[in-house]
Amino acid sequence: MQIKDVEFSKMTGAGNDFIIIDARKNNPVKTDRSEFAKKLCHRHFGAGADGVFFLEAPEDKNNHFKWDFYNADGSNAEMCGNGSRCVARFAFDKKIAPSPMKFETRAGVVGATVKDSEVEVQMTKPKIIFKSVDVPTADGSKVTVGYWDTGVPHVVLNCDDWGDEYLQEMGSYLRNYSAFKKTNGANATFFEVVAPSQILAATFERGVEGITLACGTGAVAAAAQAVLLGEKAPIKVQMPGGLLKVDFGPDFSWATLTGPATYVYDGKLSAEVTK
Repeated sequence: MQIKDVEFSKMTGAGNDFIIIDARKNNPVKTDRSEFAKKLCHRHFGAGADGVFFLEAPEDKNNHFKWDFYNADGSNAEMCGNGSRCVARFAFDKKIAPSPMKFETRAGVVGATVKDSEVEVQMTKPKIIFKSVDVPTADGSKVTVGYWDTGVPHVVLNCDDWGDEYLQEMGSYLRNYSAFKKTNGANATFFEVVAPSQILAATFERGVEGITLACGTGAVAAAAQAVLLGEKAPIKVQMPGGLLKVDFGPDFSWATLTGPATYVYDGKLSAEVTK
């Protein structure tokens, strides 16, 4: 791989961690970005992250920038809520964009407002693919899930089993279930209402292939499913890595995601990492 000295920031949004690279003027990575992301995200041989963002010049001059995002397995992702918050704070701090700002993603234009280390992101409009889908399980029973598009597809399961083994096995099963092949599989999000307008949630993410500490689009999907069950927005969503807040307009006409976006460190990548 041919790379220059690559300066980057590592940031985390409630435990969902990312590498962010400013590639607007001079692309520092003259190679396949997918392969680059897989190497850089490796927890032992790279910087370690759930994904990599490249910031580029916007296609529409009314927007401030666009991002090109890769999961840890090198796959592209249309949208990432926690990543969007981190990218927004990075862009604001580096004077790439003001607050509020607008930037381009594969899922559409996203708006964000930076409030110190907390960021509110205007998410893509949640869409119900199916309110209810019965999925047969290996033991002959079935689980009933909601199926949402919150920028990326999520199947959402209301459950009360938060054991690691169950979440991992059921998450992998739902993520790869044949009915969701048209969307390259689906993220699997689990949730439980624990108090009025408060839920627990966790997501088995495509591209990571495991339960992550937080997932912004998953938080929105879980909160939306809770609203369908009668909870009132805004919804507080406690994920393994931290607390997020999701709010909706009437009939899900809009959605916002608010939560922390914090720096871990700034660094310069050695060319040896990508050999």
